[in-house]
Amino acid sequence: MPERPTGNYVKLGLFVVVGLVCLLGTLYLLGRQQNLFSRSLVVQADFRNVSGLLTGNNVRLGGITVGTVRQIKLLNDSTVRVFINLNRDAQPFVRQNAVAAIGTDGLVGNTIINLAARPGPAPPVQPGDQLRTRRPVGIDDLLGTFDKSNKNLVGITQDLRQITGKLNGSNALWELLDDRALADNLRRSLRNAATASARLSAASQDVAGLTGGVRRGRGPLGYLLTDTAFAGQLGHVSRRLAGSSDTLNALVSGLKTQLNIGAGPLHTILTDTAASRQLRQTMQHVEQGTAGFSRSMDALQHTFLLRGYLRRQQKKQAREKAATAPVARRNAD
Repeated sequence: MPERPTGNYVKLGLFVVVGLVCLLGTLYLLGRQQNLFSRSLVVQADFRNVSGLLTGNNVRLGGITVGTVRQIKLLNDSTVRVFINLNRDAQPFVRQNAVAAIGTDGLVGNTIINLAARPGPAPPVQPGDQLRTRRPVGIDDLLGTFDKSNKNLVGITQDLRQITGKLNGSNALWELLDDRALADNLRRSLRNAATASARLSAASQDVAGLTGGVRRGRGPLGYLLTDTAFAGQLGHVSRRLAGSSDTLNALVSGLKTQLNIGAGPLHTILTDTAASRQLRQTMQHVEQGTAGFSRSMDALQHTFLLRGYLRRQQKKQAREKAATAPVARRNAD
């Protein structure tokens, strides 16, 4: 039997060594991904539903992988406990008030655990600590919500169909929509309403200007309401009127007293018929004497003694009137 050459053994040894190196490198990469060769601490969190979470899946904080799922344990029919391997390097950033929630790596990726920091001071987690959890929105919940939305949408569609059917079958509605006179009346009413609103706006502006002038003491109304001197004069006049009314009341009271006691000239004039008859006769004699005096004066004016004098007086009055007429006209202008 011939001997095998030495080169074959060398090649075999090199192949075995390369294979072992590749195997060790693969094991190291897998162990590093699963945090088998790094220092870690174990914390736990309880969930009602882990939604496809598997051992070895990633645990992330702010999108960065800080650990892996070490173990999943079913405690009872409503609680699933998950043990998490956290890197020692991430321990200062994971606080005891952090909240764990089930999520997915992308839209259709693997199920992972996301850690979220809550506001407020808290010490870093220690081995054996239990983190708070938050129930995520699952696919089943989304599908249930979509199912309810679809049912509501179907009901709304049916209601809209009934409404449109009733509108299409309503002759009164179409007659109302086709009535041009109604449209013209409505258009005219809107124009009138716009005009009225414009006038009302102008009136409100005028009122605002008037009230502003009154506040500043401008205009007659502002003068009346703000002038203290006018207020004093008005008070003085009111006091004078009050005094006059008191005097008048006293006079009326005196007259009432004279009438009641039957004395004085007023009682005589009002109650004595002889005195009243004599008074009427006296007034008649005065009127007759006045008429006679007027006739005598007219006759005296036509005598030759006073005729020239009266004409000179009339010419003098006419010249004075003609001289004062331009001055009066300029004053009027």
